[in-house]
Amino acid sequence: MRAEDRLLLAIDTSTEVAGLALYDGSQISELTWYAGRNQTGTLLIQIRHLLAINGRDLTEVGAVGVAIGPGTFNGLRVGLSVAKGLCYGLGLPVIGVETLDVVAYPHARARSPIRAVVPAGRGRVVYAEYRYRGGRWVRLSDLRNERAERLTAELTERTVIAGEFPAELAATLGEHPLAIVPPPALRLRRPSYLAEVAYRRWLAGETDQLETLEPVYVHGRAPGADVAAVAEGAPGA
Repeated sequence: MRAEDRLLLAIDTSTEVAGLALYDGSQISELTWYAGRNQTGTLLIQIRHLLAINGRDLTEVGAVGVAIGPGTFNGLRVGLSVAKGLCYGLGLPVIGVETLDVVAYPHARARSPIRAVVPAGRGRVVYAEYRYRGGRWVRLSDLRNERAERLTAELTERTVIAGEFPAELAATLGEHPLAIVPPPALRLRRPSYLAEVAYRRWLAGETDQLETLEPVYVHGRAPGADVAAVAEGAPGA
């Protein structure tokens, strides 16, 4: 496949804020919208819309990147089902990316430790710790399911706390002397980040098996997890 033919579609329905992106390694276009719990009714419509406003066709897509969680049960199920359906129907490779990797991605250049967060409902969040080790960013903790107010618990150094949380919680977190809370625009989980991570993995041949790719769900306190590498080539890596 020629470089100019490498068009990737990124799908992220991890939470009630959903997003799509098209990326060819040079130009990127994205859509983000509040889907609530209606990812089923909006996702395919928005995919068609994104392709149309860019003058592209679904047959031009060469791979699909999809956020696999943690996140909401329904959102992850819808996103992964659509991604797999497209890949089965068009014979495309799929690249699954953990949602917390997407959250951490834009903050890597700061070199500060990162605590990446996704909402888990009922005042809870799922988060994980990221550190720069051996020339790249890696997740160095289990996935943790905690009350949102505990996001600054056990901090021992200045740490970026990034992800979806309301202004009131951001203000409270920002009072902690070791917490670095980005402004709302930088806390948004943008599908363009997912697209860049997935695109690099696609070029490196790091695709996933359609039959075995599954969402990451975290219920209650998360069990132990293997150390996970964030995307090669993340900013500052």
